[in-house]
Amino acid sequence: MKTMMLLLVTLIWVTTPLAAATDGLTTLQVGANEVQFNHNGRTRRLIITTPASFDSKQQHPVLFCFHGAGGKADGQSKRWSPQADRRGLIVISAEAVQPLAKWNFKENFHSEEYDDVGFITKVIEILIANKIAKPSAIYATGHSSGGLFCYRLAKETSLFAALSPMSCGMAKGAHNPAEETAPVSILQVIGDQDKSFNGSANPKITMYSADERIDVWCKFNRCDSKPVVVKHGEDLVVTTYRNSSGIEVSICKVKGQGHHIRTDLRDAADALALDFLIKHQRQANPKTPARAGS
Repeated sequence: MKTMMLLLVTLIWVTTPLAAATDGLTTLQVGANEVQFNHNGRTRRLIITTPASFDSKQQHPVLFCFHGAGGKADGQSKRWSPQADRRGLIVISAEAVQPLAKWNFKENFHSEEYDDVGFITKVIEILIANKIAKPSAIYATGHSSGGLFCYRLAKETSLFAALSPMSCGMAKGAHNPAEETAPVSILQVIGDQDKSFNGSANPKITMYSADERIDVWCKFNRCDSKPVVVKHGEDLVVTTYRNSSGIEVSICKVKGQGHHIRTDLRDAADALALDFLIKHQRQANPKTPARAGS
């Protein structure tokens, strides 16, 4: 009897963290949901906003948004959650481990590796397994530290149809696509007065300039060398390179703006980013187009 009781207690102790980690994701309600997600022994916070049309028996496109250094999930949720109803999206604002509140956008950059990539990957796997997320329509955006994290996700996972890093750099070496990286569409939004627009260097990390990082991804995705350039008003210019498979690499430069873009221009850039993201669907087995003559 004592052995059976000990076994029962052990089973409850082992399974409870998993149940706690998944229940909030699998019982989403219409509107705002706050989920405490257990990953690697840490409780991670998610604010998840579902659209008014949300049906737990249907798959939905999903937008992840990542805050900047020192932030919390609330700020990005406030910024992006209105798009849940406007675009029919599930909007997930994820929170970095507090109080550091910085995403691990590269290995060994912070004093402790919190496996942020594993955290987001696990959330996506659960949403897909429970037929809540549409596997071909998962997107991500992020500001500053969160934007850098988008580049890491683009390099290390094949879960996203498109990503839009904002107001951030791109780390040389750490974010360069590797042989196993899947082709993916990327739109960088950045002010031409941003601290990382021209690149930067310090003892721990060197950043590509805005144009250099676009060139890196264009070459990886084997995009055409001739872009399409579209002006949106006087202050936003979008330059887009495309490959034969429909993968696009774009940069939206915001004239005269620094790290924090003026609200009206930021809102306009956000709308362009969402248009860019939503038009892309992830291929089941993405392959990089062959070079001419190969």
